[in-house]
Amino acid sequence: MPKAKGAHATSDIEPSTGSPAPSFRFSPNPNLAHQIDWQPWGDAAFAKAQAENKPVLLAISAVWCYWCHVMDETSYSDPEVSRFIGQHLVAVRVDSDHRPDINARYNVGGWPSTAFLTGHGGLIGAATYLPPDQFLAMLSELQRAYQEQKPQLYEQARELLRQRRAQAGRVMAGTEIVESLVDRAARSMAGAYDATHGGFGDEPKFPNAPVLGFLVHLARTTGEDFYRAMLRKTLDRMAAGGIFDREEGGFFRHCGKADWSDPQWEKLLEENIDLAQVFLDAWPLLDCEEYRQAAASTIDCLVDHLFDGGVPGFRGSQGAHSEYFGLPLVSRREHTAPPVDPSCYAGSNAKAVALLLDASWRLDRPGLERTALDVLARLDAMAQAGRLSHVYTQAGPSEEPAFLTDWAHLLNALMSAHRHTAQEGYLERAKDVAKILAERFFDEGNGGFFDVEEDPAAVGYLQVREKPLAENLAAALGLLKLYQSTRNDDYRQLAEATLSAYVDAHRDYGEFAAAYGLAVDLWRNPLVEITIEGRPGEASTMAMLRAAARVSYPHLDIRMAPLDDTDQSARALICLDTVCLPPVKDPDALAETVRSMAHAQANPFENILERFPGL
Repeated sequence: MPKAKGAHATSDIEPSTGSPAPSFRFSPNPNLAHQIDWQPWGDAAFAKAQAENKPVLLAISAVWCYWCHVMDETSYSDPEVSRFIGQHLVAVRVDSDHRPDINARYNVGGWPSTAFLTGHGGLIGAATYLPPDQFLAMLSELQRAYQEQKPQLYEQARELLRQRRAQAGRVMAGTEIVESLVDRAARSMAGAYDATHGGFGDEPKFPNAPVLGFLVHLARTTGEDFYRAMLRKTLDRMAAGGIFDREEGGFFRHCGKADWSDPQWEKLLEENIDLAQVFLDAWPLLDCEEYRQAAASTIDCLVDHLFDGGVPGFRGSQGAHSEYFGLPLVSRREHTAPPVDPSCYAGSNAKAVALLLDASWRLDRPGLERTALDVLARLDAMAQAGRLSHVYTQAGPSEEPAFLTDWAHLLNALMSAHRHTAQEGYLERAKDVAKILAERFFDEGNGGFFDVEEDPAAVGYLQVREKPLAENLAAALGLLKLYQSTRNDDYRQLAEATLSAYVDAHRDYGEFAAAYGLAVDLWRNPLVEITIEGRPGEASTMAMLRAAARVSYPHLDIRMAPLDDTDQSARALICLDTVCLPPVKDPDALAETVRSMAHAQANPFENILERFPGL
């Protein structure tokens, strides 16, 4: 495919700098979209629009997105469309995976997003996919309005910007974090439950892994059959439905139908990480071997198809523009698999580290630990060199900045590595990363973390530093883990100010605030650590794991340690804060031991040493 004007094709690497060159990424199928004079997002594009008195066409696409490819192959390849854009607009193209900050502010309900902006970045119109004739009609209408009603359009854009500032300002700390927030999030989640097919919402049907993670938590902590039934039906239907690839493993992004049929074929790294963790956690809780197999095959899919040992790191996605995934495995081997994203992303790779470290002992696959620590070493080397970028390849980090999501998940990955290896170096690095989070992203006046660093020259909606819930929860939980390992109350206070900022604002997220309910429950309860000493895979070890996974105490950290004594069955060591109990050898006694310990800790008039006289 020819190169776009002023840019490189998807896989080009700039050899002189060792960094990925700025690229416009088009459909892998034949198209002429590259013939449009696309500009990268930046001051030059908006200065050009102002100088030429033209509106800006902002095209937000994704390398994995089927309809983005279709729009490249049809609308952006249409000669009349291309000619009109060249004459009357300044065309800016943004990859949503490379620039999640721009995507978060200008995406208008899906991919592709087609936004029309003023020369100063204000929003004046938008659509998603449009076929050539409709697209050309919209372009003509927009261009005419821009020439005839420019003052009104600018005022409309300014009003939308004011509304966005006001909405962002609602995230403000100060309100007490009360226990009822957990129940409120649970009720919102239950209200969206699909009792017929499992899952949440209607169609198109998305897995919504963070919601499922909260459901796993409720099924474990409440003991309610209602939550267990919701969880079992959802996971069973997903594993048996079209959203799960039973041939090569992994989950597709969503299904067109509420019954988990009509899958859209793209596979995204981050969503598969989250779903693998859900099935890994649900396996011992519900004692379902099929869930273990689903988690294992999903991890295999990521390692086999997205992992690049030369980086080392996981690529961001595998594309959808193919019937490949609809074929049985024997037929797939005769076809070329859909291409994978050539880029790695810091935040999702940090999440992969935490998953693989957890899975390495649960699935008795020590090789996953080595992979995880290699990926973490690459991420942390970039961070220590001051070159952490949201996007990187084997050639090095890109020019894209690192966002809150990258630093927050790096903090969690370092804490997972510290917990898994007990190496103090990971803890020291976690402290350094927490300092960067606080200095560059934390809102000292109102609490919570901004998604981007401060930039006085930011254009348009990037002037508004926003506080997305998911990334703030990742930062808060990482800081909470750091507090538990260091007992430095500064970290807990940062986490508290972050969670407090969403006491009211979380309502805007509906059932997607489920992850907030989970974070609040973890914050309100001291950590109980359960270390299972045993030999991976043995019956006594698995019995102890199942027992630990069913303990109803809200805030658990379950880990594994090898047991050298070949004549001894598995046992569990239980610690709350600085107090540890003698080993528990009976799985049936584990839950009651934790309950009694937590009760004693919560009662200020009871001495825990008296409740457990063997200490």
